[in-house]
Amino acid sequence: MSRKIVGIAAVVLIGLVVLIWSSRGSHYAADVTHQHHFKIDMPFDELRKIMVRSSACREIMNAGKQNELISQKWNNTNFKLGQLSFTHPNWHVDAVGELKVKFTDPYIGTAVAQLTQTVAIVPEKINSLVKLKTPVDQLLVYDVTTEMFSKEGKSEVQQTLQLKIDTPAPWYARWYARSRVRASTRKILRAMEEHIVTAVKKHKGEY
Repeated sequence: MSRKIVGIAAVVLIGLVVLIWSSRGSHYAADVTHQHHFKIDMPFDELRKIMVRSSACREIMNAGKQNELISQKWNNTNFKLGQLSFTHPNWHVDAVGELKVKFTDPYIGTAVAQLTQTVAIVPEKINSLVKLKTPVDQLLVYDVTTEMFSKEGKSEVQQTLQLKIDTPAPWYARWYARSRVRASTRKILRAMEEHIVTAVKKHKGEY
């Protein structure tokens, strides 16, 4: 009986040693993409004016007090969000900008990152793509696609966030790492929705 117990203990000990050895220095790049959709009870024409003529973009990048927009500049000097004039019926605006954002997240950590933003605006739609230029610390990918458009006389917003984070997770904890990154994507997108809605209420009727 004692030999059997010793044998079981030895197997368990060997298993623990193997588990600990396989966990040392383990990293996992948790890559999660999440979509979010919501509606705004407002004609799109009014929403578009609020988004391009107010401080809504800055407010959104500061979503949930987890992000802080440090600086924003547009590569096209003729493009100024606050000074657009939509007098031609077939107008189309394209712009590329650079953002510097401070991220603060319980899982991502704190990092100052450089991002690019590509914006296309037409009378019936706004498309925006924000991409991380180069990885910063744990943050490997941060890509946000935002589409705002008119539907049945109201406005709809479709967003997609791809978040890729380098995590110190051994193979047996990768599911947990992915679940935490997924939770971060959902939290970021919900915060952006909250700030878009807040900006709409704040600037309604101004333009």
